[in-house]
Amino acid sequence: MTANQDPPNIRDILDSLAERSRTFQGSWKRLKNYGWDIGGILLLALTIMTLIATIFPGLVEGSALLRWAYLIRLGVGWGTVFVIASGFVLGVAMLKQQVGEPFPVIWVRIFALEGAVFALICLVTVIGGHSLERARQGLDGGLVGWGLVEAVSSVIGLFGAGALAVLVALIGGLIGLGLTGRVRGQLQTLQANSLAGEYSQPELELSMEDELQGRDSSAPAKRKRTVPPEFRKQFKVDQNTGEILPSPPRAKGLPGLELLQPGKAFKPDQRHINTSAGLIEKTLAEFGIPAQVIGFQVGPTVTQFAVKPGYLNGPDEDTDEERKKVRVSRITSLKKDLALALSANQLRIEAPVPGRSYVGIEVPNQKSFLVTLRSVMESKAFYKMESPLAIALGSDVSGEPVVADLASMPHLLIAGTTGSGKSVCITSITTCLVMNNTPEQLKLVMIDPKMVELVRFNGLPHLFGKVETDLERIQAVLQWVVAEMDRRYQVLDETRSRNIDTYNKKVGRQKGGEILPRIVVMIDELADLMMMAPAQTEFSLVRLAQMARATGIHLVVATQRPSTDVVTGLIKANFPARMSFAVASSVDSRVVLDMNGAESLLGNGDMLFLSPEASSPIRTQGCMVTAEELDRVIKAWATLSDQEPEELDLAPWEKVIGERAEIGEYDGLIKDAFRIVRDSQKASTSLIQRKLRIGYPRAARLMDELSTLGYVGPSKGSGIEREVFIAPDEEFGENL
Repeated sequence: MTANQDPPNIRDILDSLAERSRTFQGSWKRLKNYGWDIGGILLLALTIMTLIATIFPGLVEGSALLRWAYLIRLGVGWGTVFVIASGFVLGVAMLKQQVGEPFPVIWVRIFALEGAVFALICLVTVIGGHSLERARQGLDGGLVGWGLVEAVSSVIGLFGAGALAVLVALIGGLIGLGLTGRVRGQLQTLQANSLAGEYSQPELELSMEDELQGRDSSAPAKRKRTVPPEFRKQFKVDQNTGEILPSPPRAKGLPGLELLQPGKAFKPDQRHINTSAGLIEKTLAEFGIPAQVIGFQVGPTVTQFAVKPGYLNGPDEDTDEERKKVRVSRITSLKKDLALALSANQLRIEAPVPGRSYVGIEVPNQKSFLVTLRSVMESKAFYKMESPLAIALGSDVSGEPVVADLASMPHLLIAGTTGSGKSVCITSITTCLVMNNTPEQLKLVMIDPKMVELVRFNGLPHLFGKVETDLERIQAVLQWVVAEMDRRYQVLDETRSRNIDTYNKKVGRQKGGEILPRIVVMIDELADLMMMAPAQTEFSLVRLAQMARATGIHLVVATQRPSTDVVTGLIKANFPARMSFAVASSVDSRVVLDMNGAESLLGNGDMLFLSPEASSPIRTQGCMVTAEELDRVIKAWATLSDQEPEELDLAPWEKVIGERAEIGEYDGLIKDAFRIVRDSQKASTSLIQRKLRIGYPRAARLMDELSTLGYVGPSKGSGIEREVFIAPDEEFGENL
């Protein structure tokens, strides 16, 4: 070092070393990341080449790959299959490690599987006769299997070695595949007591084994959510087996319930329930809201946690009068924060639960369970309904069946977005009705402008004609239903009957009387009808909804666009029973239910049912009816009614459609002109002109059209009346 050079700065040297260290760490990190990909790809490639060399040795004859495959075959024999499978699993695990989806490594299971594999190798060696020559040929368990069997059989004999191999393989397989937890959970479920009261009560202690008992090993691995000790819950859950009741005898002529798929019991995830309950308390406490989760109800889709608000200034008994309880609005305002803490897609808060002193927070289950139509129809609640129009809707948040009586509704409005479950709901309602009513007791009128869902019911003997899909014919169908309602009122008035039940009882005691069947009108898409003819559609629906109950006519109307121009005020006022599936916004929810909540539903049958007797809706998971079940029901009814499913009776509204087609080319006032001539029994152009307040040319055309239809005679000259061929009680179109 010369005199002119400054001594090296220690800080600069340290900074340089730190920079080099950071560079080295970055390079090592990048190399480590790429190493997972490179290692995984190389391992998968080697495994594939080993598989090819094992199956098709002629393709790699004379290469090092063939010698490698022969070495593996010589070592483990038929255990080569496990070596190749392990290579595939390990290669995929290395690739998934890079993308942030690591495989859960449970060493106990890994060692158990290894023990099971070696036990199987020994077992095939024993079965093959424990031959050294076969082992040298790469057969049975190879040299490794022969050596293990040789060592064990020298102590306990060859038969004992085989029995020990079977035992080790069985135990290792159960532990390695995680089946022991399921078996233990099933045994503990059989020994558990039923849940006491409406809610499950917490136990004093919860061991780690109990906490892991509800874990579903088939569910995808997720990051474990931890709860601080002060917020950990100790709820016990039991398998929801439902109340098993003997099926009552069904009426003669009805198909059996075995046509429908039976329900399955489900076991809730205990760990998920306890973790969610703890996270709810923890999240509320972080926002300064003291509250306690006092219970839960487990349903097929969601679990409702009962949250009891606490007091802001502590539980001091000396200051009871000054204590301030938490406002319910403060809990409901944290809906998004709770959803974030629980990692839930949608979360609904019922504040408060009607008739209870707590707030209900509904959290989606990790796994949804299917609700079948048969499971609800076989429930005690459905048996107690004792109504010919009883319908099975699904299961509520506590797993209890939800049923209703269509006769007491008396009409039902259904709304929800595409794919939310409207059409499936109509299908299940229809299937439930036809399973409990004969074609003589119930008739169906089905309107499906979408031409997708309800057309599957064609051929059902309960159906009037076929499912109508043409928008031009649908207005005539509604017109016929209104006319049928008016005709039934005349029949009730003549027999002095209050309603259809009273009339049928009177007629049943007489011979030759006309039994009036109940009529249920199903409309799958109201928006299409309101778009084509809003005035006529609204008039028909409102008139039917106001008056049709006594005559046994009921409406079930569905729409995927619950806006105010589709579900008008008059329509909604006459449909007190409403059902809303998932909708796009809270505005649509208020249109259907007059309150928010439907925008937070999960879809796939998750709905809110507002009964006419209830002040708030009930959250329900709707019933599911498969296409196979529906086909079996239709074929069963075709057999019982002695007709083929393709045979269709002529619809009663075909006469109305034919009449409209006949007069379609005539003047719109032709019916009014007909009534004037019929009532006055005079036919002249001047009479039509004065009564209808129209011009002379149009009145003359109306007289010519009546003459063409055969209601009046030809003209006899100016000022002379025409001859009238209309009877005083004749209706327009009877002779067409």
